[in-house]
Amino acid sequence: MATNDKQSGMSRRNFLKTGVFAMAGVMTAGVMTGCGNGRKANLRKDKEGGLAAGEEPAFMKAPEPIADSSIKETKETDVVIVGAGMSGLCAAVSAAEAGAKVMVIEKGPTINFRSYDYGAVNSKLQLSVGNQLNPLDVTREIMRWGGYKADQQVVKLFSEKSGMVNDWIVEHAEKLGCKVKSVWTKDDQMSPNATIPNIPTLSFVLEPPAGAAEATPKGMIGGSAVIAMAYTLKTSAEQLGCEIFYETPGVQLIRPNNEGRVQGVIAKDKDGNYIKFLAKKGVILCSGDYGHDEEMLRYYIPAATKVQKIMYPNSFNTGDGQKMGLWVGAGIDEGPHAPMLFDNALLDPEGNSGGRMDAIPRQPWLAVNKRGERYANEDLPFAYICNQARQQVGLTHWTIFDAKWEEEAPRFKQSACKKLKYHHRKNEFEQLVEKGVIVKADTLEELAQKAHLPYETLKATVERYNEMARKGVDEDFGKDKTYLTTVEKAPFYAGHIGTALLVTLGGLTINDKLEVLDKERNVIPGLYAAGNASGSFFATDYPIVVTGCSHGRAYTFGYLAGKSAAEAKA
Repeated sequence: MATNDKQSGMSRRNFLKTGVFAMAGVMTAGVMTGCGNGRKANLRKDKEGGLAAGEEPAFMKAPEPIADSSIKETKETDVVIVGAGMSGLCAAVSAAEAGAKVMVIEKGPTINFRSYDYGAVNSKLQLSVGNQLNPLDVTREIMRWGGYKADQQVVKLFSEKSGMVNDWIVEHAEKLGCKVKSVWTKDDQMSPNATIPNIPTLSFVLEPPAGAAEATPKGMIGGSAVIAMAYTLKTSAEQLGCEIFYETPGVQLIRPNNEGRVQGVIAKDKDGNYIKFLAKKGVILCSGDYGHDEEMLRYYIPAATKVQKIMYPNSFNTGDGQKMGLWVGAGIDEGPHAPMLFDNALLDPEGNSGGRMDAIPRQPWLAVNKRGERYANEDLPFAYICNQARQQVGLTHWTIFDAKWEEEAPRFKQSACKKLKYHHRKNEFEQLVEKGVIVKADTLEELAQKAHLPYETLKATVERYNEMARKGVDEDFGKDKTYLTTVEKAPFYAGHIGTALLVTLGGLTINDKLEVLDKERNVIPGLYAAGNASGSFFATDYPIVVTGCSHGRAYTFGYLAGKSAAEAKA
């Protein structure tokens, strides 16, 4: 999971008028920057604003090769890694441990980490608390969520290797003074009555040593746990002699005439100078997703046009790795790509951004649309709740609950995700009530007025819901009785929930050695991909029920890609 540290103030009304995504203040409609080269998308639109029939999007069109005469400097190494996030630094550390000389180029001014959910299968920590999983069960669940569009050999790689890589990370962390703060048990992650049961793949939470916060970037999302992970990987890479070049985005891969092996990558430094990084053994693309490229979003994830905001700590994720791969003949996941959609975007009653809060409004209480009507089983994984909400008028929903929330929330255990310690978040809840983001009222009629919901319809919906809650049978949508509770004790509350696109999950096609494949599924020699730049794994929706599998895939495939590249023949 992830959050954003900058929220957009764009209203839902203006969002729909302009068609511009409410992001962290980074987009201008119709203008895209591809891999730092400043190209603009000049698209011929059809009457609905998309590409004309048969038209190729601008991001697929390879720019002219950068001439050697424009190269300011050339550097030679064994392995070049594009991107200094979790997958990139795991790749750097593992490649360096295997004896390779490693250079990492990073678009931003520092390493790029966020969030703290680390999923694995049968790590030592999981086994120590009796959490043993069948890797085949995990593989099947990920494949099922993706409609079997993924490459099962690639998914299997995560299920069978993530525990080992998790152990490797913990070993590095403990050497640097980090401590395992807690280990997730099955009870922490599962609710026996959930509509769609989840698989307890969350592994651990790390606590950083003193001074780690000062040694890592400010503003990372995820608190001490993400600081510990970032500190561990950054410090380990530096101690192994990996060179990291910040503010140096990759702009083109070097593969003359799109034949033979990828020889390296051309990057641009902050002064606009081109630097050629030659890689004797391989280039690993770990450059992240394309959430800040409007054209790619509209092309690969049409549902993104209905998403109110994108929650990123920065604006660097523009699909650079995917584009560079496409330009040298790489294949990419069949569209539409899977988004990671979460319903943790709180809006104020007018539809403006109001902040976020996982623990309270996202519980499986009564949810109604703009017309005050109930429309779904509220106990669904987040991606499915978001899919349901997008079909409603206004594309959002209100969650309605009452004064009993402090007793009910711990009982619910937020069944579609991991257990959270709700009572520790009461201060945050009260702050949002004070700001008016979570609406509070002494009567249902007052609540309807403040939330701009039609009172008579809302009243009828609540009466029907209370009737079923007392009977213990959801006759309308089939929610388990565990999550049925009346709305009757004042004060009453309403949280206005919008959909947040946390990350895009479509990438370049790879095999189980993390080698990038071309459109005919032939290996492109010398090119590897990991993290959200890589594909062949997610499709349709993010499988939130396999908790933490996004980060788990990132560090597992980063580690394995580093090993593969380091062991390749020069």
